[in-house]
Amino acid sequence: MRRMSLLLAVVATTSFMPASAYASARLLEPKDLFQMHWASDPRISNSGGEIAYLQNSNDIMTDGVTQSLWVIDAATGTEMPVTHEAGRYASPRWSPDGSQLAYVSTGMDGRSQIVVHWMKSGATASLTNLTEEPTDITWSPDGKQIAFIMLQPTPPPTIGTPLAKPHGAHWGLGPIIVDRLNFHADGKGFDPSGYRHVYVIAVDGGGTPRQLTFGPFSEAGPLAWSPDGKSIYFADNRSADWQHQPEDWARHTAMTLSIYRVDLAAGNAPVQLSHEVGPYNEPRVSPNGKLIAYLGYSDRHVGNQDVQLNVMDADGSDPHVVSASLDRSITDCEWAADGRSLYIEYVDRGITKVARLGLEGRVAPVADRLGALGGARQLPYSGGEFTVSRTNSVAYTGGSADDLPEVYLARDGKTRRLTDLNSALLPTMSLGKLSVLPVKSSFDGREIGAWEVVPPNFDPAKKYPLILEMHGGPYASYGPTFSYEYQLYAAAGFIVVYGNPRGSTSYGEQFANLIYNNYPSHDYDDLMSIVDAAIQRGGVDVDNLFVTGLSGGGVLTAWIVGKTHRFRAAVTQRPVINWTSWLLTADMGAFGARYWFKQFPWDDQQTYWKLSPISMAGNVTTPTMVVVGVLDLRTPYTEGEQFYQALQLRGIPTELYEEPGAYHGFIRPSQFAQEQTAIIAWFNRYRQAAGN
Repeated sequence: MRRMSLLLAVVATTSFMPASAYASARLLEPKDLFQMHWASDPRISNSGGEIAYLQNSNDIMTDGVTQSLWVIDAATGTEMPVTHEAGRYASPRWSPDGSQLAYVSTGMDGRSQIVVHWMKSGATASLTNLTEEPTDITWSPDGKQIAFIMLQPTPPPTIGTPLAKPHGAHWGLGPIIVDRLNFHADGKGFDPSGYRHVYVIAVDGGGTPRQLTFGPFSEAGPLAWSPDGKSIYFADNRSADWQHQPEDWARHTAMTLSIYRVDLAAGNAPVQLSHEVGPYNEPRVSPNGKLIAYLGYSDRHVGNQDVQLNVMDADGSDPHVVSASLDRSITDCEWAADGRSLYIEYVDRGITKVARLGLEGRVAPVADRLGALGGARQLPYSGGEFTVSRTNSVAYTGGSADDLPEVYLARDGKTRRLTDLNSALLPTMSLGKLSVLPVKSSFDGREIGAWEVVPPNFDPAKKYPLILEMHGGPYASYGPTFSYEYQLYAAAGFIVVYGNPRGSTSYGEQFANLIYNNYPSHDYDDLMSIVDAAIQRGGVDVDNLFVTGLSGGGVLTAWIVGKTHRFRAAVTQRPVINWTSWLLTADMGAFGARYWFKQFPWDDQQTYWKLSPISMAGNVTTPTMVVVGVLDLRTPYTEGEQFYQALQLRGIPTELYEEPGAYHGFIRPSQFAQEQTAIIAWFNRYRQAAGN
């Protein structure tokens, strides 16, 4: 399968096979998850002539996501492999002159190393022999060094005196001692003791990396070099109590980040440049080195704030916001070659876009309908990735309702698709059709972004069961992009509706904060309005309505069945059921306490209980299956078990579906595919025959 995937990618350049070329189409099946491919991390060279990217797939033998690294000729669309075996690769990065490509490769021993590939000769060599994983690799302007961030381990805390074990004795494992607020993370388990610091290594000959930052602090990337190669910019929190502050779990770094600079000259301590209470991160140095662009906002301790694009002088003076005219969060930025504008990425009403933003605040569109896919779960979350060349060509991952993320190129006002990774698979299938579903909330008349997916060969004269599926977050958004999960539901004969109720991002800061210290609340009304709009449009069997969602969507599922009996069955996936127990056990509990609630639970238990789905368990009559991951640290599995136990005690039909080895954000492809068959089976168990 691996060799075949490489072959298909070579064939699929600029000529794409139309669906009409196939004599017949079939429905999507669970096993097709292992045949799908998607692009990520497109990196265009400074000249704009070549684009490196990662091709991803779910490997049926290893039951995990694997990657291969490819380079596309931007003029012809011809592709060539850089890595010849599928494996674990990350972070392709071009040298400034485009003659070399660095990336991170993880070997069979689990160790990750920085590897360099010489484009002309095809030679590849590992620069490092590291015991810890390097991240945020970044070339120096002269191409002679690579900077990166890496953990420097420290001894874990101890207490007491270990006993001497007799020879040949079989004792239990020793204790794990914890003395930090933030000590574990979903997908990783316990955080190892240590601090993440900045290092540099010579490209010519490699050698031992040189450590640039020190002390009981952890730096955060990405890193940015000054044009003269004498300094590196990064984000950090060096306050005395940084380890007792909440963390931003999207980046796994402290929320109160500031921008720092460290000089490469030996013995220089980092210099703080931004001084407001952040988070401020992702510094970008202008081409002439005079300005620093960075992302962030002055923290007001509310549920959601738009991430703004800021600019300051290189010495930290004159910090100011340049994206104030855009009521959307900026997710990425890169300087244009002229140094007077930046390319930015943001999500607008669920659709991810790239635009050019002038320092005076003018926004000019460049590309839209970006797409991204992370891991086995293929839900239609908004997202995407882009990079810019010095010739102002933009490489990005584009998505659509009937295709996974592919590599696109925007140049001179035109966009061109460069890859077709699923040309041998998706055109052979009959997929559900996606369309916009106009919705106004029954609560206050607000417009709610929503979409509908109908089964393949949909007949408007017939009636179909409906599934309402809801996104997590809660501060996130869905968009009109491909979803394996929805297509499976559609293939099983269900209409699927989904949308962005109040609290979702990409509709402005005020809309997102409608649920601050009030979640769930009237997002329930928005979701019921989505269902009502689908019924009014037609084709829905009103006696066969079903509901499901994961994480925040699991919260809403449990909330919905406590509020209404209109759904025949429900599946709550990885939910929060009791906000108090969640806050005291989850890996982001401290974050939630500061940004989702106004007080701690012992100071305001009334609010915590009122907003907990468990408070309405006595109202539930809907048969509800509970799905949890045993290793989940974001919404610990005990949350779901509380709901299951409550329904069991009340005699409500329920099943507990626990997935061994599964985290919140990580699940093996086989587990995910099987989970979807279980959800469909649960709904079909309670599906009422037409006319009954």
